[in-house]
Amino acid sequence: MAATALGKFLRKIRIDRDERLYDMAKRLGISSAFLSGVENGHKKASATLINNIIDIYNLDIEQQKQLKDALSLSENKIDISQFSPQKQEATLMFARKFDELTDEQIDQIKNILKGDGDNH
Repeated sequence: MAATALGKFLRKIRIDRDERLYDMAKRLGISSAFLSGVENGHKKASATLINNIIDIYNLDIEQQKQLKDALSLSENKIDISQFSPQKQEATLMFARKFDELTDEQIDQIKNILKGDGDNH
């Protein structure tokens, strides 16, 4: 089975540090079978595991954001609980209408979110 976004992120950490899956699992205090399951989407990464990855691998703010984004992609969910009520409402409205958007509308939204000047 193909690795999840989280699995790809963890693999990159290992490659950057010249570690094997076994080495990373040992450093994180989990079995290599469990870590493999997390990477492949068969096991859920706990908040403790994510925090351990951040701490043990001394991830900077950008890497922490990448890790959390990878986790969200791997779990097919986004935590909006920290958003303001107005932002939560807008996010939910967007999610409900997403299937109705045309490719052109999606491209326009992506350009807006990227900060591109030509949004029409």
